[in-house]
Amino acid sequence: MSLFFKTRDGQTPIDLSIIKDLKYKHVNDMSELYELESENIAEAIVWCQSTEKDHLDYTVWIELHKHMLKDVWKFAGSLRTIELANTDFHAPFNVRPALRELEQDLKTWIEFKTYPPKEMMAMFHEKLLTIHPFRDGNGRWSRVLTEFVCSRLEIEVPTWGSRSIPEDKARRDQYIEAIKIARNELNYEKLMKVMWA
Repeated sequence: MSLFFKTRDGQTPIDLSIIKDLKYKHVNDMSELYELESENIAEAIVWCQSTEKDHLDYTVWIELHKHMLKDVWKFAGSLRTIELANTDFHAPFNVRPALRELEQDLKTWIEFKTYPPKEMMAMFHEKLLTIHPFRDGNGRWSRVLTEFVCSRLEIEVPTWGSRSIPEDKARRDQYIEAIKIARNELNYEKLMKVMWA
């Protein structure tokens, strides 16, 4: 799936600090964890394609995270209650209000055609990442959700650079750089290029 950036060493042992959050304790290394997550995420994508739930409802966005990781992580679908080291991300008490505000913004942008479709979806994607609602899986969740909403709105689904940037690390690096530019400079051009490259 193009929404993954496979840059980590799959043979790395599982960090003992995260084992308590895993539903299955038999996972030995990161490659096994990635495989479990990938299977769950594939099922969640099928759910996106078949559900009749409202793609513009932020509670459905939260439910998507649960579908994506429910067989792997105990916290799947639970909003974050801990502060993160990256100060770009929202404080825990602001996560739900920010998601609710983003839902209203997106509905307004769609109704009034405030932005061209791809720019609108790049803004939506960056804001999902900046809110950073969950303890883990935010990047993959935000990419699956962006694809889900694009599909429902009949906007070209992002390729996340897979057509023009074949090497995973280079794709990931360009993606992260584009997100930072979008977040800090409110310039979404580079992010749009990476999303649909």
